Amino acid sequence: MSGQQVQAQAEERVRAPGQGRVQRQWWIVAQREMLERLRDKGFVFSTIFLFVVVAAAAVLPGVFAGGTHDYDVAVAPEARGVVAALPAEDPDTRVHLREVADTAAAEAAVRSGDVEAAVVVTDGRAAVVGDRSVPDRLSAVLLQRITAAQTVAGFEQLGVSAQDTSRVLALPPPEQRLLAPDAVDPLVVYFLGLAFAVLFMQIVVIFGYSIAQSVVQEKQTRVIELLVTTVPVRQLLIGKILGNGLLAFGQIVLLVVAGVGSLAVGQRELLRSLPGIPAAAVWFVVFFVLGFAMLSCLWAAAGAMASRLEDLQSTATPVQMFVMLPFIATFFTNEPGTLQTVLSYVPLSSPMVMPKRIVQGDVALWEPLLSLAVIALTAMVFVTIARRLYENSLLQTGRSLGFRSAWRRAA
Repeated sequence: MSGQQVQAQAEERVRAPGQGRVQRQWWIVAQREMLERLRDKGFVFSTIFLFVVVAAAAVLPGVFAGGTHDYDVAVAPEARGVVAALPAEDPDTRVHLREVADTAAAEAAVRSGDVEAAVVVTDGRAAVVGDRSVPDRLSAVLLQRITAAQTVAGFEQLGVSAQDTSRVLALPPPEQRLLAPDAVDPLVVYFLGLAFAVLFMQIVVIFGYSIAQSVVQEKQTRVIELLVTTVPVRQLLIGKILGNGLLAFGQIVLLVVAGVGSLAVGQRELLRSLPGIPAAAVWFVVFFVLGFAMLSCLWAAAGAMASRLEDLQSTATPVQMFVMLPFIATFFTNEPGTLQTVLSYVPLSSPMVMPKRIVQGDVALWEPLLSLAVIALTAMVFVTIARRLYENSLLQTGRSLGFRSAWRRAA
């Protein structure tokens, strides 16, 4: 009995009485796929791990970059006059002076780690002493203090009073006026775009391979021959894609919420400077849903064309290239321009590029909507092709099928 005859009988058996339509067996298949993944400890661990990584990547830069920095500095007696605090110092850098007996005691405090640096005067010249290095913030403050003290002393020798010199040195710095204060930092946009691209690529590949492996395992163990006698192949395909798609959607939403939420907690200034981040995150989730639907059916077809797990690598390589090549192309779209705009409309790359353009703030509302429409149309084409390959390769065992062989069988 041929595969098509088996499928016809299966559809007849699952027709609802008096309704003339196939029951929704795909939901049962979807539930089975989700339960198998949720019972997998590796899947649960990887989800938690990715959540922690995304949250840490969003929070830690702000934690290490911001806040108040306290430093202890040893001061020899002859150096007391050159380390007095200035009125216009950075309030986030606090220097605590610790007086010591002499230069040797100051250097000993540095070697022991009791202080981050020491200020000494040798032969009339001030010096900042550190162990292996002096923190940049501390070095800048100490050099500013020493320079100001030496300037005052120099003008006193020329007959200018210390009060006049100090008054001149206390003048406010020049005003900074920005011509483009709302311009987006390209480095921040680069890392956000990279995060979107990595998340899309990684989740699509992980769940895509899961779909393909599930299909191959069912073929290799001959379970598929039992399944197709009760569940039509088309509904089996829908159930596999939907089950894995719902888990992928849940995981991507969890990771996006972790990233945006962590930014709101640890880097509020960044969110205020880039108000497009939350909108870009929402658009990214929408693009991910359609992008996953577009590619997941191809993974299922790749699994159906293989007869053993060892053969999956060869049948899945073309699909993997559909993900990896656009991912590599995103590295050439760091700056706004023609290439970035074009790739934001190419269906295989737009889920990774369009969110970056939204962060940059130079996208009209119709542009992501048009890009989504292009993805939807491409998904319809991919689904049509993948469904024929899947239906006609699923019951073929013994050897892997190439695209041409599978397509001939579908014809």
